[in-house]
Amino acid sequence: MSKYTVKAHGHNGEIDLTVDVQNEKIQDVTIDKHSETPAIFKQVFNQLKEDILTEQSFKVDAISGASDMTKSILDSADKTLKENGIDFPAPDPKPKEEKTFTTDVLVVGSGGAGLVAASRALSLGKKVILVEKNGYLGGATILNGSNVVGTGSQVSAKIFGDAAKADSAERLAADIAHESKNTNYPELSQLLADNIGQAIDFISDFADLNYQKAQTQTPEHSVERQIELPTSSSYEFITKVAKAFQAKGGTILTDCRVEGLLKHSDGTLAGLWCGGKHSETKIYADKIILAAGGYGAKVYNEGRGNGINYYGPLTSTGDSYTYAKELKLKTHDLDWYKVYPHGLEVEPGIAKLTTYASKLATDMGSIYVNQAGKRIVNESDVYTKLRDQVLKQDGQVAYLLMDQRTWDEFYKLLVLHDFSEAEIAEYLASDGKKRPVLVKGSLQEVAQKAGIDVAGLEKTVADYEGYVANNKDEEFGRAPEFLHSFEGDTYYLIEQRDRFATTLGGYMANQDMQLLDESDQPVANLYAAGEIVGGANGHDSMPSMMNSWSFASGFVAGTKASQA
Repeated sequence: MSKYTVKAHGHNGEIDLTVDVQNEKIQDVTIDKHSETPAIFKQVFNQLKEDILTEQSFKVDAISGASDMTKSILDSADKTLKENGIDFPAPDPKPKEEKTFTTDVLVVGSGGAGLVAASRALSLGKKVILVEKNGYLGGATILNGSNVVGTGSQVSAKIFGDAAKADSAERLAADIAHESKNTNYPELSQLLADNIGQAIDFISDFADLNYQKAQTQTPEHSVERQIELPTSSSYEFITKVAKAFQAKGGTILTDCRVEGLLKHSDGTLAGLWCGGKHSETKIYADKIILAAGGYGAKVYNEGRGNGINYYGPLTSTGDSYTYAKELKLKTHDLDWYKVYPHGLEVEPGIAKLTTYASKLATDMGSIYVNQAGKRIVNESDVYTKLRDQVLKQDGQVAYLLMDQRTWDEFYKLLVLHDFSEAEIAEYLASDGKKRPVLVKGSLQEVAQKAGIDVAGLEKTVADYEGYVANNKDEEFGRAPEFLHSFEGDTYYLIEQRDRFATTLGGYMANQDMQLLDESDQPVANLYAAGEIVGGANGHDSMPSMMNSWSFASGFVAGTKASQA
């Protein structure tokens, strides 16, 4: 057996892999190192590997939704083997297939909203087909944590006990309005608040999901109501729900990009047609639910993100605004998108989130400073305060300062949420010479490596230690339970940039999640769920609320489409 080392290029950096060849056959392809989003990469690489081994060739199709990365793997492996005198030929061309399906309910999009809507319709006895344009499942949800609110659910009653009684749909709706400064659409916010409990109870039972109290209970919520899965990852949600949906009779078609509408003779909507690499698929359906996500990548690609890093999928391109254009659907607030803090710029303009790790670090006493070495915010306040302050700093960047005690816990959550150990080691090894800035050393050393004023940082830390000693933050009024001295002589300084992905405007829907046309009339047979419908969270959603909107709206859309 001969092993060949291959280096390819991914979305977030170099991918190292090994190809095993024996007796002129490809025996195995393994990944040695990568910095891609694990939840996406695992699905994509598993499919790519299966295709390579089945066809005994690296001249197979790239995977939809990850075409640049998978093409680089294929081309790099093929080139390396050719340089070693081995050339596996291309498989025979596949003929273009034309397929036709009929179903009760057709769902577009495999993120949280689409999977909940499809599962709900299936549970009500409907035949359901779910289509996904990518070669993997999850949409934008796959990049999120698994945290949602459990308001009104039996799940939350079990988790929080009597404390759950302090929460209510009315209280949740009020929190949404407060956080969004009353820019939310009250009818949709109330729909979210009234249905999220039922949605959580339904999907937990449907897919055997074991929610627990979320590690992070953010101050934007007036009571503790945030819950999450044991892994804290939406990958667990996507895989378990998809598996349950298929096991119970649902159909999922990947690499099925919706490109047009099918109409009845009277002009009403009859279905959709999809294009794929080797197929054209017509799907006729009594009811259609659009859960195809937002258009964050379009905002980023068109340079409308105001220089803020993008962390969403590059496939969030708002396709429905093209293929459904003739329906003249009502849209609103298309310039709204959600900006969060806690970003680490892993490629120019592209960030990964550090929210869970950063929140834990500040709970343990870490502070945010700017390039002058000065604190900029009450580190334990709501995320929007930090977000707004980061945008005011030189270079739109802040830095999180922590000690070794805190770094050890911070590191664990980075690895849990989309960072590899090799990736973090590479960042530290660059020693601040390139982005992202992640440096280790004495207080003076980390300041110098990060380009921060040394004297300013030393004074800030000295002042902060005084606040800790006196149990009172004289500068920003940080709560005493979050004040903690820096321990030891080793410090870590990590850049923190703002990031966006989620769009908050979109189509308009009624209380049954039917999409409305420009005359405010519901379009026959057409429903929607998730990010594609804007307004429930206004122009600034609270943490956990995009997942919550996806689940609640998906539950309602699946229910109403099945009952109509």
